[in-house]
Order: sequence, then structure tokens, then C-alpha cells
Amino acid sequence: MIQVSIIIPMFNVEQYLKKCIDSVIDQNIETNKFEVIMVDDESPDNSLSIANKLANKHSFIKIISQKNLGLGGARNTGIKNSKGKYIVFLDADDCLLPNSLKELINVSDKNELDILEFGANLIAENGDLIKVVKESSHSKVYNGIDYYNTINYSGSACNKIYSNEFLQKNNLFFLEKIYGEDFEFNTRALYFTQKILAIDKICAAFLQSSNSITRNNDRKKKDKYLNDYKVILGSLKKFWVDDRLNISNIESVNNFFNERLTRINVNAFYMMFKNNYSYAEMLKYKNELMNNKIFYTSTSIKIRNKDLFRKIMIQNFFLFKISQLIKQLLKIN
Repeated sequence: MIQVSIIIPMFNVEQYLKKCIDSVIDQNIETNKFEVIMVDDESPDNSLSIANKLANKHSFIKIISQKNLGLGGARNTGIKNSKGKYIVFLDADDCLLPNSLKELINVSDKNELDILEFGANLIAENGDLIKVVKESSHSKVYNGIDYYNTINYSGSACNKIYSNEFLQKNNLFFLEKIYGEDFEFNTRALYFTQKILAIDKICAAFLQSSNSITRNNDRKKKDKYLNDYKVILGSLKKFWVDDRLNISNIESVNNFFNERLTRINVNAFYMMFKNNYSYAEMLKYKNELMNNKIFYTSTSIKIRNKDLFRKIMIQNFFLFKISQLIKQLLKIN
């Protein structure tokens, strides 16, 4: 039986693939107990050629090529073609740490988990350790809503091991061709899960590229992210409204979705403020959210500095205009 399927999307990642696969090999489980599904998302570089060479050397590698559907679409293809009891999403520029998978599988089996979260090292391009993302190990298994209110872990899909049966049963797939797909996916996953646990074991290293969507200065990518935020807001609100009649703990679920939707709003305006969008652009974006009834700002969010930004700036929107005038004056002087 294949215990775990490791899904690796490929798009302009030729320089990372060998190191990524080497990290998968450096685990303490037999090679017939796992599979690697490398999804070529119509990559324009030599990723597919390198992947084919790796597959010729390692029988556990399966390669699937598809028309470009983005990171979410590549992961969906991996899910649909997976045979493992569990699924791990591994971006090609990231690595598993040695001898991690077996413990993740054992803990998941022992507790019959839907999701298990683990720690990760955030690594700079020069190899330096930037930050360790981990939570204290918890012996208690939670449902998703209680877990979210208790545990402060990462929103990534890559620091988790998911039950394949859980994903399939709840039709949990990623939105395609958008940025921020992890946030949308994990919101629904947390809503559905009845058994989720956090451990403090560091199991992966995530590259913090200067060219990532949130760290580069490409205005077109920022604009796309803002448009994708609207897609995510609309998707989650529709899901919430459509499913709320099927639940009993309506108050806690409402609080959960209000916080998640507010967080996206805050992230959007924080991005615009940080990247010097004009007041007119920010006001237009706000009006679009209000017209589509996806403008959420009244709920406190878990990230303190951004919650302060929500209270001071977003709830007093005129301050964006004043801050822009002050920036202009400082440039003049």
C-alpha cells in the first residue's frame, strides 16, 4: 500500500528539482511505500526534461503534463491521480528534512487524523535561516474551528499532511490560476475537519524567494493578487452561505468565516497601502467589495499588527487619503 503521495508542481523550477527530489529520497520509509507526482504545468523551461531524467532513475516518480492551470490546478491534478493514504504538497523550491515522513504518517495513523500540521524552517536564497515556524506540540486533537481558535500555525498547504480520503470525501480541491489558493483551500479544509493536530517537529525547509508574489515589486502581479482576493472572497462567501444550513454550531462557524473574510480584506488594503496605491485606487477597490457584498472589516483578526491596521486605517478610511497627502508633501520637501 502506498502510504503517502508527494505532489510537486513544476513551473520554471528547473534549478530546484534535483535537490527537492533528493530530500524526498532521504526519508526513512521504503520507496514502495510512497509516490512522487510531478505535475508539469506547461513549464517553459527545462523542468520536464529534468523530471524525466529523475523518473528514469527512480520508479516512484510519476510525471503528468497539463495545460497551464497554475499552482492550484497542478495540485488538483496531483490529488486526482494520487494513490497514497496521505498527501503532502511540496513546492519544487522547498525540501523535506531528513527522516520526517515516517513520523508524520505514524502520528496521523495513531490519531486517525484528517490533517496534521508540522513546523518548517524559512530559508533565504543564500541558505541562511530566516525564521522557524512552529507551534508547541499539542496532544489534543481538535475539530477545525476549535483548532483555528486555539493554535497559531501557518496558513500554507505545504506544512501539512492531509488524509487523501478526507480531501476526496469533502471535494477539497484548489481554485485554479489564482494567487492565495492556500488560504481559500485551507479555510474550507478547516471547516470540514473533525480531527486535526499540531506537532512541533520541523519537517520542511521553505525557500523565501525575493521574486515571490508578496515580496517582489511587480505592479501587474500585485493587481492580479488584488483581483484574486475578490475571487477568494466571493468563493468563500458563497460556500459559507450555501453550507451554513447544514451545521449546528452556527455561531462559531459564523465567527470563523467572518474572521477569515476580514483577514483577506485587511491583506488587500495592507498590500495597496504598502505598495503606494493611490487613494482613488483604494477607494475604487473598497466600492467594488461593497457592491459585491464582500467588504468585511468589523471582526478582529488574529494577526495583531494587521488588526491594528484594520482598526485605525480601514475603519477610518479617510486616513488613507491623509497619509497619501503627507507622503506627497514629504516628497516635495
